[in-house]
Amino acid sequence: MKINATPPQSAFSANQYAAHNAAQLDKQAHFMQQLNGAMDAAGRSQPDNEVAVSVGVDYHSISEQARNYYQIARDNAYKRVDLSQPEKQQQIQFYQETMSEIMEMPIEVKVEPHEVNEALLFNNLGIDFLAYKELKVRIEMLDLTEQEITDDKSLETHEKDKLKDKIDELKAKLEAAIDELLGDSQDKPPETDPSGTPSDVFSLYQTP
Repeated sequence: MKINATPPQSAFSANQYAAHNAAQLDKQAHFMQQLNGAMDAAGRSQPDNEVAVSVGVDYHSISEQARNYYQIARDNAYKRVDLSQPEKQQQIQFYQETMSEIMEMPIEVKVEPHEVNEALLFNNLGIDFLAYKELKVRIEMLDLTEQEITDDKSLETHEKDKLKDKIDELKAKLEAAIDELLGDSQDKPPETDPSGTPSDVFSLYQTP
């Protein structure tokens, strides 16, 4: 399998990603106001930092589950690399396959003991906590991919930038699914069972 040299149908610019992040931050801030209000009403404390919504990337705080699944994604991606290519092209394809694997691979998340209160509050707001957590884990895996690309000394800056643009595009799709989850809570009364979840996460990597 050779690398497709055809440029993407639509480039996801840095300005578009910044604008999306700004809109996401506004929406998530509104959601956190709702969550804090629900916690106050229930007499609970502020949720743990691992669960609270945030936009910045702290690589040291990436969950162990995300790191474990990332290693699985890397292993699966390597199996699909065409080793007959030049070494640099192999590396580029490896990152491309890793991104695809992150978006498509089935993963299972569970409510950890320290997340029980948050999961109950999400449920009261009509939000599927496990769906939210799964999306966040996939974003963390993309963060790890970006970190690995940044540290890769075999690639030129423009090659890294092209791969990072794809990561930004995929993150935006996952964040849009999170926005849909959080946005549902603004329109639904507490205790309401969500009628659906965001689009199938396993199809997010596909270009419409």
